[in-house]
Amino acid sequence: MAKRDETVNSESAIGQQMSKVQKPGGMFLVFRDKRIPVVGRISIGRGSGNMVELDDALVSRYHALVQKIKDEYFIEDLDSTNGTFVNGQRVPPRKYMRLKPGDFILIGRTQLTLHQLGL
Repeated sequence: MAKRDETVNSESAIGQQMSKVQKPGGMFLVFRDKRIPVVGRISIGRGSGNMVELDDALVSRYHALVQKIKDEYFIEDLDSTNGTFVNGQRVPPRKYMRLKPGDFILIGRTQLTLHQLGL
């Protein structure tokens, strides 16, 4: 069972599979000494059903999605209470914003960075 203060639900089957993915040229999220490959859709929020759990009162239960669509990466704010920010710009609720390597994502008090594998 994952501790409540863990950022990533790494004990789940999906979390264990994702931690093994190392595709060259792919992207991953970096935060709190964690690396999460973006190989599909990653849900982020305070709720236990998310792939990335953030224990922060400023984070909504289901706050945002980061996903790969073809060879591009996007973030969507799930109509969160306090918003999702990319490089200081607020992501419009229920709209996609394109991400690129080096982008800073702020969700609650947690900063995530998008990096490309091998760079």
